[in-house]
Amino acid sequence: MRDEETTSSLKDAEAFASLFEEGVKRLKENDKELTERYIRNMTVFSQVMPHISESFQGYQPKKRHIYMEECGDLNLYRDDANIPFFTNTPKDKAAEKVAQAFKKPNKTVLNLERTDNHPSRHVYYSNKILDQITVQSEGLKEQEGWPDFVGSAILFGLEFGYQLEIILAQRSIKHLYIYERDLDLFYYSLFAIEWRDVLETFNSDGRTIHFFLGTNPEDFTENYILQLAENGYFMAPETYLYVSYSSEENNLAIDYFKKHYARQIMGWGFFDDALIGIAQGLTSSTKTKIAHFQGREALPKWVVNTPVFILGNGPSLDQGIELVKEVRDQVIVVCCGSTINTLKKLGVTPDIHVDIERLKQTVDKFSFLDQDYLDKIWGLSVNVMHPGFFDCFKRSGMGMKPGEAITSLMLSQARSHGDETEYVQLNYCNPIVANLALSYVHLFGFNNVYYMGVDNGFKDKGSHHSVHSGYYKDGKETGFQTFQEAKLVEREGNFGGTIHATGIMDTSRVQLESLTKQLNKRRNFTSYNLSDGARIEGVTPLHVEDVLIMDPKINHAKVIDILENVFFTEPPASLLNQSAETLISVDDFRTISKMLQQGWDETIVTREQVCDLLWSHHRKIYFLKGSVHRHIHDLLIGSFTYSAFLIVQFLFKHENEAEVVSRAHHLFLPWCEFLNEMPDMLQQASEYVDQGNDHLINFYNG
Repeated sequence: MRDEETTSSLKDAEAFASLFEEGVKRLKENDKELTERYIRNMTVFSQVMPHISESFQGYQPKKRHIYMEECGDLNLYRDDANIPFFTNTPKDKAAEKVAQAFKKPNKTVLNLERTDNHPSRHVYYSNKILDQITVQSEGLKEQEGWPDFVGSAILFGLEFGYQLEIILAQRSIKHLYIYERDLDLFYYSLFAIEWRDVLETFNSDGRTIHFFLGTNPEDFTENYILQLAENGYFMAPETYLYVSYSSEENNLAIDYFKKHYARQIMGWGFFDDALIGIAQGLTSSTKTKIAHFQGREALPKWVVNTPVFILGNGPSLDQGIELVKEVRDQVIVVCCGSTINTLKKLGVTPDIHVDIERLKQTVDKFSFLDQDYLDKIWGLSVNVMHPGFFDCFKRSGMGMKPGEAITSLMLSQARSHGDETEYVQLNYCNPIVANLALSYVHLFGFNNVYYMGVDNGFKDKGSHHSVHSGYYKDGKETGFQTFQEAKLVEREGNFGGTIHATGIMDTSRVQLESLTKQLNKRRNFTSYNLSDGARIEGVTPLHVEDVLIMDPKINHAKVIDILENVFFTEPPASLLNQSAETLISVDDFRTISKMLQQGWDETIVTREQVCDLLWSHHRKIYFLKGSVHRHIHDLLIGSFTYSAFLIVQFLFKHENEAEVVSRAHHLFLPWCEFLNEMPDMLQQASEYVDQGNDHLINFYNG
C-alpha cells in the first residue's frame, strides 16, 4: 500500500513539475507586461508612500517559485507545504472567498447599555441617545451582510492583492488597514495588481489606507491602536474583519488583536470626568508634590534592586499574606486601593499606598483607619485625584495622568511661564490601581517586582476579593459590590485553569502586559506573579511556597526619602491659585462646541455622508491636540467618541440605508444638546470637586 502511495505521490509531483514548467514559461512570455506593471506600482508608491517604495528597492524575495497560471493570474509554490498558494484560477477563488465573507461578516462588537442613577450629564445624554436607538430601531430589518459602504475594515493578509481588488470593486471603505507579515507576498502584488487604482480610491478627503507590512503580530495591534487615535476610536467597535488566508503569523495577529480589543473600546473618558479632574487637580496642587524626571543616576543601586511587592485585594492575597509578613523587612510593599483596609486588619503597614479613582468614595475608605497608621505611609496618586486624598497622608505625591484635560492645562501653563521641568506622565496607569502601581515602579526604576492579590479576575463569583476585605463581613458580601450579575469573560489562569474577569479587570491585565513588555527590555528587570488569578503575559508565574528572597533588611524610611527627593518637586508656581474658569478659555470652547453641532442637514442621506461628517468633527477636535487648546480636546474627545460610536453602530445595524440615516439624526440631537450645555458647566468648573455619597460608608466593612 505504501508503494502505491509513493507512486501516486511521485506522479502528482511530476504532473505539478510539468505545470510549473509551463507556468514559468508563461511568466517569461509576459515579462514585459509584468515589469511595466511593477514599475508603475513602484512609481505610484514613490509618490504617495515613498517609505514603501524605498523599502522594496532591490528587494529579493525568499519564495522564488513564482509562475503564471493558464488564466493569466500569478501563483506561488509553497515550499513549506508543498502545494501552490492558490488554485489554478486565483482570481476566481478569491471572488468566491469574498462573496462568502460578504454574506457572513466577521466584525468587532461593543454593546453599550443604559446606566441608571448616575449623576453625570454624559451618562444622562448617553441614555437619551440609547432611548432614541430603541425608538428609532422599530420596524427596521437588521443588516446581514457587508453594506455597500463600510466605515472601517481590517484585511488580515494581502496575498497578491486579488481579494483586495475584488473587495474594493464591490464595496466602499472609509478606513482600510492592511496587515501582511510576509513581505514576499506584498512584493509579488506589485506584479499582480494595479496599486494606482487602490491608492487613488483612498486619496480622496476622509479616506485612509494603512499598511502594516512585515510587522510582527503584537506590533500590528500596537501600531493599529496608535492609528485609531488619529482616525477616531468611534469607528473601532464597528470594524469589519476580513481574513484573506490562514497562516501561523496571520492567526497570531488575529488572536492578539482579539485579546487586546479592550484597549480600543475602553478608557475613552467623558466630559464630566475631565471637568472633575480639572477642579480636583487645581485644588490638589496646593496640597502635595508632583512627579518629575531628572534621571536615575542619583539612585543607589541597592534601592532599584530592592524587591517590591505590589499587593492587590484579590482572593489570592489571603494565600500569600504570611509570606509578606515573613519578608516585610526585606521588601518595599506597594498597596493598591482598597487593599489598605485589608492590610490594616491583617497587621501589615505598607510603605506606599496608590489610588487612581478620582471620586470621593476613594477617600472615604480612609475614614475607617486611624491617623497614626496613615502617617507611616507614603500616599501616591495622579493629578485627577480627589483633594481629600492628599489630606490623609503626612507625605504624598502625584503624577500626571495622560490624556486628561488637567494634565494639558498644567503643562501648557508651566511652559507658557518658561518652566521646562520634565513633569512625569504616568503611562499605562489606567484603568485600576495595580496599573498605577506598576507605572510608579517603572518611574522609580525598580528591577524586582512581585504581584500578590493582583488577580484580574476570580474563579468564583462569590469570592472576588480577599475574605478580610471590606467587601465581606462574617463571610458574606456586605452589599458594597457584587459580581453575581456581571458580564464576564474567561481568561487563562496564572497557574492553569480558567479565570472569570469583568471588562475592566481584563483591560487592567492587558495594560499590565503592555507596560511589562517595555519593562522586560530593561536590563536586569524581572517580575513574578504569585497570584492565583489571571495570567499576565510576560510575568513569570511563581507559587508562594517557591519564593526565595535572600536580600538584606532595608531601611524603608530611607528608601522613601530617596525616592521623594529624586522624583518629586513642587507644582508649577504659575498654576497655584488660578481658577479653573480662567484657564479653560470658555469662550473658545463655546465656539468649538457650536461648530460641532453643525453639518447634519437635508443633504445627509447616506451612511458615508454621516461617517464623513463625524470624521470631520473628530478631526476638528483631534487637531486641538497640537494647539494651546489641547485641554479642550481632552474635555471633548471622550463624550464625542461615545456619542459618535452609538450613531455609527445604529447606522450599520440596519439594512434600509435611506431610512436608517434619516432616523439617525434623532441620535445626533441629544449630543448637540449636551454640546450646548457644556459651556455653562465650564463656567462653574471650580465647583466640580466630587461631593460623593454615603454608599461606601454605609456598606463597606473597612
